[in-house]
Order: sequence, then C-alpha cells, then structure tokens
Amino acid sequence: MVKKIFATVCAIIICSFAIAQTAVISGNAKSYAGDTLCMYAVTDYISKTEKLIATAPVNAEGDFSFKIQGVDHTFMAYIDLTVFKGVVIVQPKANITIGLPKKQQLAIEDRLNPYFKPEKFYVFSVSASLDDLNNAIPKFDREYNLALNKVFYSFQGVSKAYVDSVEAKITAEVPASDKFFTDYREYKYALFDHTAYRRNKNDILQKLFTSRDVLVNNPAYNELFDELFVNPLSGGKASVITVQGLYAGIYDKSYHTLKRILLTDPALSGNERLADYVILKGLSDSYYADTFPKENIVAVADSFAIMSKNADFRPIAQRLSEKFKRLLTGFSAPDFCLKDVKGNAFTLSEQKKFVYITFFNPMSYTAQSEFEFLKKIRSEFPADVLQIVTVFVSQSYKEMEEFMTKNPDCTWPVVWYNDNTQLLKDYNIRAYPSYYMTGPDGRLVMNPAPAPTEYFEAKFSKLVRDWKIEQTRRQYRDDGKTLR
Repeated sequence: MVKKIFATVCAIIICSFAIAQTAVISGNAKSYAGDTLCMYAVTDYISKTEKLIATAPVNAEGDFSFKIQGVDHTFMAYIDLTVFKGVVIVQPKANITIGLPKKQQLAIEDRLNPYFKPEKFYVFSVSASLDDLNNAIPKFDREYNLALNKVFYSFQGVSKAYVDSVEAKITAEVPASDKFFTDYREYKYALFDHTAYRRNKNDILQKLFTSRDVLVNNPAYNELFDELFVNPLSGGKASVITVQGLYAGIYDKSYHTLKRILLTDPALSGNERLADYVILKGLSDSYYADTFPKENIVAVADSFAIMSKNADFRPIAQRLSEKFKRLLTGFSAPDFCLKDVKGNAFTLSEQKKFVYITFFNPMSYTAQSEFEFLKKIRSEFPADVLQIVTVFVSQSYKEMEEFMTKNPDCTWPVVWYNDNTQLLKDYNIRAYPSYYMTGPDGRLVMNPAPAPTEYFEAKFSKLVRDWKIEQTRRQYRDDGKTLR
C-alpha cells in the first residue's frame, strides 16, 4: 500500500515537472550594465492585463538571464527597454541566447507624454536555428506584412488565386512544424484572406472558431477574433452575432440569461466555450462603447467570474471587473502614497473627507493657470471637508522643489509622482491637468471632476449637500432595521 502511495506521489511530481518547466532566456547587453531588465506577458487578450513574469539583473560585463518559472505552454512576452519593447516567444524548456539593441534614454517629451508607446520589435535568437520560433515568426511576419501592404495599396483589388500564391510562397520560405506557429500562421492567413477579398465570414467562423477550442494564448487567433466579433452583444451590423434579445441578459444583470440566448445564435453552433469568450469580449467592448449601463456590465462580469463552468475564463472576467471598477464612480479609487517637498507622505486611502485629486504638469499652460484657482478653492472650503492634493508629474523631483519655492502660498499637499507611470495608467491620464474627486469613504464620486474654473464651488457644494442627505437616509434605514 505504501509503495503504491509512493509511486502515485512520484508520478504526480514527475507529471507536474513535465507540464510546467522553466524557460531560460539569456544574453549580453553592456549598455544595460547595472540595470534590472523586466519581462512581461499579457495574461489574456480580452482584458489585456500585463503581468511581470521574470526579472534579470545585468552585471558589470553586461550578462543577464531571465528564468521564467512554470511555463506549460508557448506564449508571447516582451522585455521592457523603455524606448523599445522587445517581443520574445517563450516556450517550455527553452534555453536561448538573445541580442538586444543599445540602450537609449527616453526623451523628456516622450517621458511625460501619456500617449507615448515604445517601438515594438522581435528579439533575435543568436543561439537557436533559423526555424526557432524567435526567428521563424519574425521572418513570417515580415513577409506577411509586405504582402498585406501590397493588398492595401492595390487600387484594382486582388484575386483569390493571387492570395493563395502569396500564402504558398510564404509557407515555402518559412515552414512551420510547431503547433503554436502552425495555428498562428493559419489564423494570420484567414485574416489575410478576409482583408484581401472579403472571404465569407460564416466560412471562417465554421472552419476556425465554432468547430475548434478557443486559443486564448495565440495572438493571431485573437486578432482575427477581434476582427469578426465587433461589439458582439450590441446587435450592430458589424457583428456576426445576429440573435435578438441579448440586452435582456445585460439589463437583468444575468450571466446565465445572456449565455442561454447567445448559444442559440447560428454563428456559435452551440460552442459553449466560444460563447463564454464572446461574452467576455462583448462586456469589454460594451463598457467602452457605452452600449449598456456600466453598473450592469460590471454585475455580469462579477457573475461570470463566479458561475462560468470554464475555470480558465473566470480570472479574465475578474480582471475585467477590476478594470471596469477602477475609475467607475461608486467604487474605490486607485490608491497611492506619495511624498511632498518636505518628505511628508500623502496616502489617498487614509483621507476621511472629500479629496480633490489634480494631476499637474508644469509644461502645461492650462495646468499652471488653473493652479492659481486652486488657491481660491482652498480658502473657501474647510480642510476637514475638502482635501486638495496635486500629483506633480515632471521629469525630476527637483522641478517640483523649484515650483514650490515660487509658490510659497500653496497650503495643500503637492506630491511628486515618483516616476510611477502605472499610477498615470490607473487614472487614465491623457492630458494635463486632469481632475478626480473621491468621497469620505474613498470611493470615486466624480470622474472627471470639474476644473477649478468650471463652477467648481457650486458643483462641490451640491455634491456635499447630496452626500449629507444620503447619509441621513442610510442612518434612518439602519435605525429602522435595528428597531425591528
């Protein structure tokens, strides 16, 4: 009996080791000596949430090595090089050496530009053969994009025969034996066909979606999926989903109702996993297109995260819900703890009053002119009711010090953002100045909040008055329950 148990435990350990392996990606980049490189991966292509999967300190000689633990499938990741985004394909048990471009500093204007995006490139594997995925897929993409550009700039259009010949040529030049690459190529070709001569959508759906499982981690699958399933819950003309009544599931805040109706659509042919994936895509599209009330979409996402039979999809719904709630009024604002010029820390979650959050950039004329109006607001409302905090976004801490020296009459916390670009993403900062308002419970009550020059005093006074009335009503209801 003991031997059987021991054998079973060993089998489980061996199986687990076989399924989840460590991938090693190393290289030499002397210009990054002393830095720590970070590698990220997209958790899924619906929420597009990024997570840190490995770090690699670069020694004095420029040597570095990423060790990615628990790799049980092939996926795309990227190395954050500030100016560049080096795409690398991670495979189970991989052990490759890569090359990186020389380090470049981010320009001041790009550093403070909320729209800046690093230039993406494929990392080249210097140790692997040319048919390794880190060399083969970049070569495929180069040939594919050249052919796609010819289609875009063709005024006379192209025939199916031409498209087939192009695909055959690329296949001959870049053969694929790996399943990840085979799937990648197939879905890329389908997108090429659809773009070039508008191949029938139903044919693509039946062949590549309804009769197959969802390829969550394959970017080409998701690129074609996005092209076909445009705002799928809206019933718009662009969507391949034609079933009526989907709005009932949203307005009832019912994941089950939504899925039951969706499964009757001919485009899905009863594919239960695909239906769930379409719901996730539809919730994301609907939220940002304002197709349905945001509170209802959040409720369906929360319901999905608990009730879906597809365990691997539940975390996607959870991430969507968290993303939706991040700047939705009525939900907790993204917290931060930053310091002012005197070294005093300001923590948003510790404030038990209304907080007027202002994101300030000294290069913005509007931000500087409206900063003067903040002084007037500070003098009009007592500090135990309204707290103003200015998040100073600049190239250096010294800039904030110099600014504060010129503004000695500023009596509220002005804190440096400390190069925290994630904070700017959390608050979706696209321009300066930007304003938000949180309530005494830490929840967002205004997004966006009015600028100091947009009748702020009147709007804030009404907000406080309405909040006090609501608190009185809640107290009355609570007392009523207690009395029973």
